[in-house]
Amino acid sequence: MPIIINSGIIIFSSIIIYFAGKKFANISSKIGDYFDLPRDIKGATLDAVSSSLPELLVALYSVIFFQKFEVGIGTIAGSALFNLLIIIGVCVFVAPVTFKVSRKVISRDALFYMIAVFSLVILLIYFKVWGLSIALLLLFIYLFYLRDMIGHTRAYREEAEQKIIKKIKIKKEVSFFFLFMLIIGVATFFLTNSAMELSYVLNISPIIIAFTIIALATSFPDMVISVTNAKKGDIDDAVSNVLGSNTFNILVGLGLPLLIYVLYNGALVIEFANLEIIFGLLGSTILLLYFLADDQILSKRQAGILLFMYLVFVTYIVSLAI
Repeated sequence: MPIIINSGIIIFSSIIIYFAGKKFANISSKIGDYFDLPRDIKGATLDAVSSSLPELLVALYSVIFFQKFEVGIGTIAGSALFNLLIIIGVCVFVAPVTFKVSRKVISRDALFYMIAVFSLVILLIYFKVWGLSIALLLLFIYLFYLRDMIGHTRAYREEAEQKIIKKIKIKKEVSFFFLFMLIIGVATFFLTNSAMELSYVLNISPIIIAFTIIALATSFPDMVISVTNAKKGDIDDAVSNVLGSNTFNILVGLGLPLLIYVLYNGALVIEFANLEIIFGLLGSTILLLYFLADDQILSKRQAGILLFMYLVFVTYIVSLAI
């Protein structure tokens, strides 16, 4: 009976996150247009942050309410892998144009994403106790990323010949922005709670549940935004959303909850036994950048490889729980 109840709550919460996340991301996009942000900047910042809200909340809940920060790490790693392999792979197939990514997105968003992934790998391998310095390091790297974004935005506005302001009721959009944030927050709490209870009932590591079930549910908003952009032919938007979202998840999604916890309770002992998850994420990142290294184009064959890799890796991770 507990399995059925928790499974039902997980499914219902995931549906709410999907629809609320879709509305939330749409409002965020309108706000970005209102402030005349470049498309790729909007994809890597407002779109990425809004679609990453569920992962951030899972990390917050896992460390504050459940004292299992590893669940947040597993969710963020699983979501990052899903974004990288599944979302980009699907985007290649739905795009009506050649899936060519600009050098600007690769040199900026991919660079900072690689820094984020390498930072996570090093921290999990060499540091078993995470304190204030690690939290500040993660947030500090993200601030550098934002600084770079601000510079690109200024350059874009200086080059623009005419500024077009979207006519929207900004106060109304901001009000709905916080409303849907609240809805996602409540749904994410029940999702996290039920997923952890399910892991105890099934005697499966919470990290495995986080990497698969929670990560999949929290990645729906990213999928909606990137696929929608890809269908419009906005390739840079789609890719910058994925890379920006993953960067935000790792640096802020882990750094901010860790900072809050450390300020109230002191340093946190990290017991992350499934390092193959992190190495899988690192390997997938290197493979994607290798595909883009020559001509910045992803072919459908390469996209198929990305999709296949995700299925193989998730099958392997699930087999660890059997």
